[in-house]
Amino acid sequence: MGKSKDLSDFEKGQIVMARRLGQSISKTAGFVGCSRFAVVSTYQKWAKEGQPVNRRQGHGRPRLIDARGERRLARVVQSHRRATVAQIAEKLNAGFDRKVSEHTVHRSLLRMGLRSCRPVRVPMLTPVHRRKRLQWAREHQKWTTEQWKKVAYSGESRFLFQHVDGQVCVRRLPGEEMAAGCTMERRQAGGDSVMLWAVFCWETLGPGIHVDVTLTRTTYLSIVADHVHPFMAVVFPDGSGIFQQDNAPCHSAKTVQEWFEEHDEEFKVLTWPPNSPDLNPIEHLWDVLEKQLRSMEAPPHNFQDLRDLLLTSWCLIPQDTFRGLVESMPQRVRAVLVERGGPTQY
Repeated sequence: MGKSKDLSDFEKGQIVMARRLGQSISKTAGFVGCSRFAVVSTYQKWAKEGQPVNRRQGHGRPRLIDARGERRLARVVQSHRRATVAQIAEKLNAGFDRKVSEHTVHRSLLRMGLRSCRPVRVPMLTPVHRRKRLQWAREHQKWTTEQWKKVAYSGESRFLFQHVDGQVCVRRLPGEEMAAGCTMERRQAGGDSVMLWAVFCWETLGPGIHVDVTLTRTTYLSIVADHVHPFMAVVFPDGSGIFQQDNAPCHSAKTVQEWFEEHDEEFKVLTWPPNSPDLNPIEHLWDVLEKQLRSMEAPPHNFQDLRDLLLTSWCLIPQDTFRGLVESMPQRVRAVLVERGGPTQY
């Protein structure tokens, strides 16, 4: 029975030795376990070239997009990152001697590791923002992890009833447009969301507060006085704590700043660069809550359910999760320095 795979070098040597010793083609094929054609081909190549050569070497049609074509394809992608496969194929064919199909382009992109991915969301930064971020990073680049453990990180976020990102799809047959699971409810009025404010530090999670209305300076001042103040007093009784907040208008309001100045001996307020959510570790905790919310088989039915779920999920965030975020602060600062004040991967 003939072999369906290439002969090994040892088997080729057996064929050559058997033929040189006068063995017939049939006996040699039976001895090695290959076809008579393989015996003849191997011995002929040895006699002609001095060594047997794999007869399958280099088999198959050459690729339409070779190494040079891949380099050109990479340049096309880099010039227009958001181009579709059809657009990439059109640009590639514009300077190609032979035309290639969209399918070929798609397979080449996958082979090169250029897969289609969602773009990473980063804050919009002006030159002024970049300069201030870089200055802030330079001022805090020597802070140790122990110093960052003294900081209480705060922030607020909105959570929607229906998470619509423009890429929600369902699979259905013709005529199933209105079938259960193939529709998405929407509300006529706006405000389909719940706002949550929270604070945490290395030691523990702080309170999570549901904000009924838009966070104004009056509402925020109440939160600071009723929740931030006692939290800082309990966690940092020696007055070594530092409170972090971003530069939202309600945070930088005059009345709020005056309150912080009155309590300056109890805790400090950390200066914060503008438009820098990538530096605030609480943003990752919002992602934890968002994933928990979207992983539920039965979504919340009303605002009360959504609020209760968020507050419960906040209290159940594992300690290793938020402590790891605090430990990442030195890396976040270094990333801003590397990017010269630009957006980072955090």
